[in-house]
Amino acid sequence: MKKIKAVFWGVLFLVLLSGAPASAIDIYGYGSYWDKKDADGTWGMGLGLSLPLFTEHLRLDGRAYFFEESGLGRGNSNLKMTPFDLGLQVHILPSGAVDPYFLGGVSYIYVDSDWLDTNSEFGGYVGFGLDVELGTSLVKLFAEALYRYAEIDGILVDKIDVSGFTGNIGVKLHF
Repeated sequence: MKKIKAVFWGVLFLVLLSGAPASAIDIYGYGSYWDKKDADGTWGMGLGLSLPLFTEHLRLDGRAYFFEESGLGRGNSNLKMTPFDLGLQVHILPSGAVDPYFLGGVSYIYVDSDWLDTNSEFGGYVGFGLDVELGTSLVKLFAEALYRYAEIDGILVDKIDVSGFTGNIGVKLHF
């Protein structure tokens, strides 16, 4: 098992260092669905920006989500949650017409509620995605599946576990 891990990390290291410096940025918009443990799932949308780091295989990724309110099943208790993510994307075939990638990072989840006294919290996420060129390398269609880890703390309420899967589908402009 140790040899397999060593080979995996060695190959990943070589892939990240093998490309020429990248100069392209991605600006993207997407529709999203976030399924949560202790709150209702919600639909939303988001905007993102990714910048190359050292090679075309590694990208710094920042994004903001805008979701509808989530019901908690406690009377009129609703939460308005806005995640802001900062992370990395590791692209397997960045120059290909189809490019699978892995992503992960940290989230700051801004929380607002009229009925509960809650605090905004930090969390994290991991996932994978797929970019598909749409006839030109300038426009790409993408889909992602990620798992978000987060708990919301409240002053007079128990912890609210908002961990769950998120699916994103959208369009990237690749400059």
